[in-house]
Amino acid sequence: MKIIQLKNHTPSQMTGFIVVTEDRHVIAVDGGMPGDTEGFLYRLKKAAEEYGCEYKIDLWLLTHPHDDHYGVFRRFSQLSRMGRSDLPPVTRFAYFPLPDSFGITEHPSLGFQLPEINAELAVTNIPLYALKKGDRFVFGSLTVDIMRVTNQNITQNTFNNSSLVIRFTEKRDRKADFTWIILGDLGVEGGRELLNMYPGKLKADAVQMAHHGQNGVDRPVYEAIAPRFAFWTTPDWLWTNTLPGQEPGKGPWATLTVRAWMDELGTVPVRATDNDMELDSLTETVRPLE
Repeated sequence: MKIIQLKNHTPSQMTGFIVVTEDRHVIAVDGGMPGDTEGFLYRLKKAAEEYGCEYKIDLWLLTHPHDDHYGVFRRFSQLSRMGRSDLPPVTRFAYFPLPDSFGITEHPSLGFQLPEINAELAVTNIPLYALKKGDRFVFGSLTVDIMRVTNQNITQNTFNNSSLVIRFTEKRDRKADFTWIILGDLGVEGGRELLNMYPGKLKADAVQMAHHGQNGVDRPVYEAIAPRFAFWTTPDWLWTNTLPGQEPGKGPWATLTVRAWMDELGTVPVRATDNDMELDSLTETVRPLE
């Protein structure tokens, strides 16, 4: 499979991936802010040209209800309802449904986001699928497993801890399976739950760093996964922990600490800054995309 990490097209952090399987199926994960929509569509078109797949999305997965993850889907859905003709068909959009009231303990500046995406889901013309733990999707040599869904009893760091955990497993000829775990924006509490759910069973070749690589899961989660590749959905200001106009490294985020963890674990960082980035799971090579 080709794992494409999308770069941000706004100053905000965001998370978006496009996966093209060996049998030319297309899977999207999150997408980014509304302002990342045209970049998302551009990469889908380029993927169809380069990999010989159709301009389509077979499965679109949403990790959790923050707009730097669902924003592209919400804008895409609005454009589809408005009749925009150059959008790719989407077979199904898969998410874990949550009531508007779930956001009551969310940060005041972010609590509106769950009702916002729920409102669009109520009117979208895109087929929807409500995920549950244990769901499995098979696309030829690739299997996608839903390892965790929202535990509504976790009321700290509410929306981040609502993140789904997803495992991609690819069968490879004459090689061991290639596995990739997506953590969304999972926080400390959700990470500890994940360790308890899968003791000794989290090992993977690649990981998407929780919460953009800062203030996400604890180090023991990454130690259990022991990845060789780490996808950092982390713009430069967050990567260097630097507030605008202030001294580098003096911001409020934990990125530098988490970077040190991952360096000690020997991971290869993958970041999409100036370009979208591709990890080819068969050759295990990383390259920037034009």
